[in-house]
Order: sequence, then C-alpha cells, then structure tokens
Amino acid sequence: MGTDTVNVASSLYKNYIKKADECFESMNDAYQKSHWNVCVIAAVHCGINSADALTVKFKGIRHRGIRHDDVARLLNEIKLDDVSKKNRQLLNLLSLKSRAEYEPILISKSEADEAILNAERFYKWMKSVLQE
Repeated sequence: MGTDTVNVASSLYKNYIKKADECFESMNDAYQKSHWNVCVIAAVHCGINSADALTVKFKGIRHRGIRHDDVARLLNEIKLDDVSKKNRQLLNLLSLKSRAEYEPILISKSEADEAILNAERFYKWMKSVLQE
C-alpha cells in the first residue's frame, strides 16, 4: 500500500512556509501564556507545514494520510542532510497530535517543552534547507 499523497504545484511551497511561520509564532505565544495544549497543537502543525513545504518544493506532493511514518518516508526520498534526525523530531511531534487535539488528557508543561524543542529544530532546519 502506497503513501497517501496529493499533488501540489511545487511553486506553492511558500504557502506552507507561511503556515509554518504562523504556527511557530502561535506556538511561542501559547507557551508564554502557559497554554500547553494549544502550544503543542501549534507545534505539531508547525512541523506538518514544514514537512509539507519540503515535499511540495522537492516532489510536488504533500502527505494527506493518517500514517505518520509515511511523512518520514517522503522526506527520506528527498535525500536531505540530517533527514534521519529531523524525521525523529517530526515523528516525536506527531506522536502528540491525537492526544493534544482529541483526547481528554491535558498536555503537561514538560510535554510542551519537548514539543517546542522538536518543532523549533525541525522548522529551522526546513528554513535552512529552503534558504528562507
């Protein structure tokens, strides 16, 4: 079974960077207000949009499935420096998605700290790869 993707014109990768920028800013704003749940949700979406910016730019596709490891597989196909380490950061973020968005358990400050660290590293890596 293949990775669930959708074609996107590679020229639109900058729209995903803009979304990642906004999520990054929202993540930091939420953290300053001790809004751990929103912080993690924004961190997760910062990571998702950062990954989308890369796959749209280099492959003309973005992931749209529910299997998080498929996103990592798409990034591996691009053959970027440090992609294995960056995939771990992204997958750590994505592992919090359902919990932060749907489950009744609240996100802790320590989980928000970890999410911010992973999101910031992945986001800044994306920006350096795309020279934004």
